Amino acid sequence: MDVLAASTGKAVREAGKLFLDNIDESMIIQKGAKNFVTQIDFRVQDFLICELDRIIPGANIITEESNHNRFDLEKPTWILDPVDGTTNLMHDFRHSAVSLALFIDKNPVLAYVYNPYAEEMFYGEAGNGAFLNGKRMRASSTAILEESLIGFGTAPYDRSKAGKTFSIVEKIFLKCQEIRRSGSAALDLAYVACGRMDGFFEMTLQPWDYAAGMLILQEAGGRITNWDGNCPALLKSDSIAASNSLVHDALLEVISEVNNLQAI
Repeated sequence: MDVLAASTGKAVREAGKLFLDNIDESMIIQKGAKNFVTQIDFRVQDFLICELDRIIPGANIITEESNHNRFDLEKPTWILDPVDGTTNLMHDFRHSAVSLALFIDKNPVLAYVYNPYAEEMFYGEAGNGAFLNGKRMRASSTAILEESLIGFGTAPYDRSKAGKTFSIVEKIFLKCQEIRRSGSAALDLAYVACGRMDGFFEMTLQPWDYAAGMLILQEAGGRITNWDGNCPALLKSDSIAASNSLVHDALLEVISEVNNLQAI
């Protein structure tokens, strides 16, 4: 596993360099309403697909910018988001990441979230902990929502969900210490893992948005579930709640309150 982890980490860092080297050449393509992809997404993706096929020949690769994903975990499977935070990239809001997770026997074993702007590599290995640039990290010890910094996402590709999202945001804001929205779910999960935030939630995330952050957070002592409190779906979209584990029930309670009110 050490050789596999080192080879993969090296490939992710090289992908981050490719990301930075191509910033001035970014060409924007619209995939859908408020949903964009750049040439950087494709270049990073193509590079990593080649590297990952060399590292584990024949492994399955699920990636955001592919139209040919096979959503199963029957054999070793990489789940990749070449640029998590594409809108940030487009606006030079320097907060984006390469996100990569490896599943073997249907379980996550390795995960990487790399912010090339800050040269920060968040890494998790099943059973061996979570690390930031090689230093072990842990989720925060904040025990109550009132003292928590909570991140959130807005499901920007489906604006019909804005009402529910911001109803939850309002209730969380009135209960917690402060809120943040960064535009990169992968980095938000990594920030919860290293203690920079105490919790995070977002509606309708895709597997590549949270697969890597999930393992990193769990290895840092945190907790991640869907909004019903169950394990995330992984092979389809799901609404995610993540925390240092101590404020998780309180976070889910607020989400549930809004869901129940809107269901009436």
